[in-house]
Amino acid sequence: MPFGSTTQARIRELSTLIHQYNYSYYCANDSDESEKYCADETYDSLVIELKALENQYPELKLEDSPTLDITDEPHSVFPSRKHLIPMLSLGNVYSLDELKRWGTSIQKLLGGQNPEYVCELKIDGVAISAIYRNGLLSAGVTRGDGNEGEEITPNIKTISCLPLKINDVRDLDVRGEVYLPRKNFDAYNQQRISSGELPFKNPRNAAAGSLRLLDSTETRRRNLAVFIYTIAEGAPEESHAGNLEFLQQQEFPVNLETKKAGSIEEVLEFCRYWEEHKEELPYDIDGIVLKVNSLKQQRQLGFTAKSPRWAVAFKFTAEQAFSVLREVEVGVGRTGNLTPVAILDPVELNGTIVGRATLHNYDQVERLNLHLGDHVTLEKGGEIIPKIVAVDPTKRHSTAQKIKPPQCCPSCGTSAVRIQDEVEWRCPNSECPAQQKEQILHFVSRRAMDMDTIGPALIEQLMTKNLLQNAADLYLLRHEDLSGLERMADKSAENVLSSIEKSKKCELAQFVHALGIANVGEKTASILAQQFGTLGRLMSGTLNDFEKVEAIGPVIAESIIDFFQDQRQRQLIADFLERGVSPAEVKILEIVDSPFSGKIVVMTGTLSEPRDVWKKRLIQAGANVTGSVSKKTDFVLAGENAGSKLEKAEKFELAVIDETTALSLLEQIS
Repeated sequence: MPFGSTTQARIRELSTLIHQYNYSYYCANDSDESEKYCADETYDSLVIELKALENQYPELKLEDSPTLDITDEPHSVFPSRKHLIPMLSLGNVYSLDELKRWGTSIQKLLGGQNPEYVCELKIDGVAISAIYRNGLLSAGVTRGDGNEGEEITPNIKTISCLPLKINDVRDLDVRGEVYLPRKNFDAYNQQRISSGELPFKNPRNAAAGSLRLLDSTETRRRNLAVFIYTIAEGAPEESHAGNLEFLQQQEFPVNLETKKAGSIEEVLEFCRYWEEHKEELPYDIDGIVLKVNSLKQQRQLGFTAKSPRWAVAFKFTAEQAFSVLREVEVGVGRTGNLTPVAILDPVELNGTIVGRATLHNYDQVERLNLHLGDHVTLEKGGEIIPKIVAVDPTKRHSTAQKIKPPQCCPSCGTSAVRIQDEVEWRCPNSECPAQQKEQILHFVSRRAMDMDTIGPALIEQLMTKNLLQNAADLYLLRHEDLSGLERMADKSAENVLSSIEKSKKCELAQFVHALGIANVGEKTASILAQQFGTLGRLMSGTLNDFEKVEAIGPVIAESIIDFFQDQRQRQLIADFLERGVSPAEVKILEIVDSPFSGKIVVMTGTLSEPRDVWKKRLIQAGANVTGSVSKKTDFVLAGENAGSKLEKAEKFELAVIDETTALSLLEQIS
């Protein structure tokens, strides 16, 4: 086509100009840059010209055109999508002293090395994953539970400063925080008030709601922004700062206030400065994120079950509110714990109305010396869970009733007990309806058997009608049992039964976690499944078998033994199996003959590879990998900065080997 080269060049030029304007205006907050791109023509005229050319020559429209409209039909639901790399939450510290201690622990874990840090503003927004394939934005996913989120790709593409296409064609998974700038939040709330709608409480809530709108056109109108803060997949550099620079080169919106620090003292100064100056920013922050800069050191430090060791969030001083304690409710947990919950005069705290607060346990109630009618100070622990942190006794009425532990369970009336040396009061009645309800809720939860069609209201109805006494009774439910329930149509009943049927074919780790064994969470259940392979072997495991597993200490081992020796629990498991539940067998690593066969090995110190790698290697070589050194230990595999375990090994005159020696022994496998 004769017009092709000239028109296509103009379309590319206009697209580049508009992208640059969007980036500088929405992300860099740089008005001088904006004016630079709009010196000769207004922004609107650029967009109008580009749209006119694209309408006339649709075959020349670029796949990352800034005029791209999301024309998908509004979603009825957002599909779930698993993260290839989990989006873990960060550990929190709430004071500079805690932050210093974190820095000291990092140095210790790194064998005395003084690492570089990267300090980042902790944006008060919504965490997302943006996935690029061959340079194109292919998916946007919310954090969800860290392992799985909601795919919100059409909505994520409406964020003007997030590039739809980048020059680098490598596969990338970048993580960021979507937020609503204050000026956009104020303008949007003014529109809501003018149209008679309630305003949003804070920008974070507004951003979260906007990302989950079913109409992407409305999401675009909200003018969301995003800061990208890391590369989860496809990082080209061996330092976090280097990868942030790469992101900037690809025109990702990276927060310009990010700073590299050579010492923990520089980190502390950064935190002090921004706690005092946070109100000067055009967006909300609620703390500072600190990360070890070197990716090699990050790998060396590794992860806990819930968060990376190489990063932490310093949370600013929590906002406080004042209220009056009116009542204390007692909640009954699935293991019988009786937990006090404060009922308060409603008050606004951190942008939400609070009418309840956790009291943790009755030792905490005693420490606060709480009375009904007390004037109390509230904070949000980690900005999430409200808690009472102080009481004003000068405002207490002389006849105020002191809060005491419950004499009996509020659900079944059984006398409450407190085991010696424990802080919790408990209901000892294993048949308590409240405990049964909580156990069933745990069993059907997403992280357990994942029956997403069954919630608290349905369980309550089924228990009231005596159709459900325990979780195994779920597998006896029939269509006629459900169809007569309140708000239960035929289709809903079919969905419930389908969810129950689907759960029969489950993973062993899922089922073990769903059983609700005391002290056995999701990670421990997974370790047990890998170690024992079948439910039968797990149920017949001895105390010695469990204590050989590195992550299982004596307390957890005793919990497991007690659970499987309880005749009521054994009958419940028998009912599950009889009614069709079939946990899949896990293939246990094939053990080979080696110098480690039958030997007890303990690992200590910082190894060059993750401990899980070494553990798998040693187990496959026939070793029993345990967590504590005793006279029965055969080998202690010691890395850098080995501590008390090495001292104990030397005291017992045990064989201490390094990684080189261990690899040499592994090479002797026959």
